[in-house]
Amino acid sequence: MTGEAQGAAADALASVLLDANARRIAFLGLAKNVGKTTALVATLASLHRRGIAAGATSAGRDGEAFDAITGEPKPRFRIWRGQLLASATTTFETASFPSAEIATLDFPTRFGPIMLRRADGDGEIEIIGPSTVTQLAKTAGALEAAGAQVVLLDGAIGRRAFACGRLADGVVLAVGMAAGESLDAVRAAARGALELIRLGPAPPGAEVRRVDGALTDQLLRERPPRRGETLVARDFTAVFLSPDRRRALAEEGVSLAVREPARLLAVTVNPTAPARPPFPAERFYEAVEELARPAPVFDLVAGLV
Repeated sequence: MTGEAQGAAADALASVLLDANARRIAFLGLAKNVGKTTALVATLASLHRRGIAAGATSAGRDGEAFDAITGEPKPRFRIWRGQLLASATTTFETASFPSAEIATLDFPTRFGPIMLRRADGDGEIEIIGPSTVTQLAKTAGALEAAGAQVVLLDGAIGRRAFACGRLADGVVLAVGMAAGESLDAVRAAARGALELIRLGPAPPGAEVRRVDGALTDQLLRERPPRRGETLVARDFTAVFLSPDRRRALAEEGVSLAVREPARLLAVTVNPTAPARPPFPAERFYEAVEELARPAPVFDLVAGLV
């Protein structure tokens, strides 16, 4: 696939995000190595081409050269001149671009406090961002105060609290073959994640049980729900029930809802997985697109939109 087609796909994704008027966008990976960072970096590149000031940070650690578990090479977190970045202080020492300090935030990490800097050139970096929702919210606010019109937040499904509605205006879900051993397994994982992200408010007149904190199997064992009851969590990131458990509840006449719905803006797909032959790109795209509708789907490497 030509770079022109890849650039067109990235521009199409960026247009979707900008048209949604989302200032803070969470890039949520369904698993490791599904193309989340590739999607975020492609969006940064498109925003740079458009002259839109962008900022980025990560919920924890991302952008390392090699996967910490598989040892496979990973796409670098690439930044363009003028873009803003919030990361642990020591990560800037090994970045391949010069940058100017704007502020140091009082959020400790193993690699130093979080620093806010502006890139004075193009280059690559390993990002280590703050680890709590409160810290991420303050960091995103600092990026905006420094001039970022759009803030991109990077994280995985295991750290999905960063994608909650009180922090992010929208979610981009990255789905890849690395999320399962087969296409069916990946589709099942994607379906479960999409169902969670798309949870909406309780319908008028519903018999509501408000759930404060995490909605877990243990909570349901301690106080089993009644048929016709709607369990209402704060947002999708507070729901820790497996897809099988959620289906069982539905069969029992129990519904799930949230007080703060998320906005799914787009889905990206990656038909490759470490140490496995790539799946046919168009077939993988179609398999995920069927689940994602009406959300738009993008393969930013194959250029499929």
